[in-house]
Amino acid sequence: MSKSYDIVVVGSGHNGLTTAAYLAKAGLSVLVLEKNDWLGGGVVTKEILAPGFKFDLHSSLHVNIQANPLIRNDELKLQSKYGLKYLYPDAVYSTMFEDGSSLITYKDVDRTCDSIARISPRDAEAYRRFAAMSMKIVPMVTQSLFTPAPQQGPFYALLDQSVEGQEIFRALQMSKLDICREWFESDKLIIHLLKFAAETLTAPEDMGTGFILYTMPGMVHTYPIGVPVGGSGALVDALVACLEDHGAELRTEAPVEKVLVQNGRATSVRLASGEEINARVAVIGQIHPWLIGDMVEKVAPDVVARARRVKTGAFSIMPQHLALNEPPKYKAGAEAGRVILANYAPPTLERFLRVFDNYRYGDMWSEGSTDTILASHMQCQFDETQCPPGKAAITVYGFGPFDLRTGAASWDERQWEIGDWLLERYREYAPNVTHENIIGRRFDTPLEVSRHSSMFQKGDVSGAGEYLHQIGGHRPNPELAKLKIPGIENLYLTGTAINVSSVSGAGRATAIRACQDLKINFDSLIG
Repeated sequence: MSKSYDIVVVGSGHNGLTTAAYLAKAGLSVLVLEKNDWLGGGVVTKEILAPGFKFDLHSSLHVNIQANPLIRNDELKLQSKYGLKYLYPDAVYSTMFEDGSSLITYKDVDRTCDSIARISPRDAEAYRRFAAMSMKIVPMVTQSLFTPAPQQGPFYALLDQSVEGQEIFRALQMSKLDICREWFESDKLIIHLLKFAAETLTAPEDMGTGFILYTMPGMVHTYPIGVPVGGSGALVDALVACLEDHGAELRTEAPVEKVLVQNGRATSVRLASGEEINARVAVIGQIHPWLIGDMVEKVAPDVVARARRVKTGAFSIMPQHLALNEPPKYKAGAEAGRVILANYAPPTLERFLRVFDNYRYGDMWSEGSTDTILASHMQCQFDETQCPPGKAAITVYGFGPFDLRTGAASWDERQWEIGDWLLERYREYAPNVTHENIIGRRFDTPLEVSRHSSMFQKGDVSGAGEYLHQIGGHRPNPELAKLKIPGIENLYLTGTAINVSSVSGAGRATAIRACQDLKINFDSLIG
């Protein structure tokens, strides 16, 4: 006989766990089903190379979630009761250049402008104005990140009612590069901003991405980026503790094959083993739009076709984890390395942009050039629990095309050719990261990243590209932005491709949508 729960959650990514935790707090019986032998999706920390060396396999920077009432107001008591603790280093991100120079963005605007002034006093003043404008916009943006998104049409109409709104709407339609060129003159500052914005996996010249650059300084200077003590997976540990405290069950190695539908209502799920589990109230599905037709019964073909049109990012990410005998020593100096995210890029805008051209055509590099773009995070320098004393656990990652010129499958054949090439490029900035310094090493290609989670289609850890046609009330498309599938009741969607991307805790929005339909007072859950 099939077991029954009020809520059955497909997948254990942090967004699904967030939705589940609010519903469990409402007194509903909750079961979370995870295909892997661990929980957390892309928010996972493991000792993969040597004892005591902790690595965030994917998510490491907790940016948007700092603005989420989940964290800001501690709505689920993840911090006050369930052990989640954040550190907030003042230096947020840097960019190091091959000539030994660097730029650093701090939480503090004045310190940031001082760093910029070393390269361009005029740009320092321009950045101060730009950051002030961005900080005014951010409250309006964050209001809609963690609740069900309003329709996009009325939002655009509202913007069109004022000069200030028209300026924002104009920026939404532009590229990040266009905005940088309007505001700044220094190649190095433009590169510094564009590289950090490229964390969204959108290219500088992609149209309809200008909002990323417009809101980025406001987020950085208003909501400081958090480093979770113990690693990124500490967020998942706290959510699991919260769920278990409210009676939820979590099963690993339990892959869901299909969401079953009767009379237009999701009623149960079937596991790959054939076991069926009933959902008396609702199913929460962390399902990528491309997979809706495969994983959910009886979805209308036109809905499936539109979901398949959702666009992934312009390129993919590839992390290289290194356990080191001693920390990196940078040519640009220790201060440039003591940041939450360090970036490494060519010093001229033309060379920087040509790297993205390579990705567009399926190449990692162009003939006669060794230019590439890298980033690294080494949170053990802030959190001593993440590696043994005097050692270092660092992740150095690059960008690249999922579809190589020779095909995506060739990533398996070229894994170490490209991994070694990227490591050599990193050594140009940190020469002491020699073979003798490396205790252990792991390199995940974009193909391997896509295998980590079905939400990471084409190696896109954001699930769906952050383009103008896929944000807000259109993320990932207008009908799925309602967090439901047309024609299927009692099935609610969440996940990085559905809600706000990155570590955001945006499963809160899905919990609100479910509570609205179930006549549960959401406000009563957050006191």
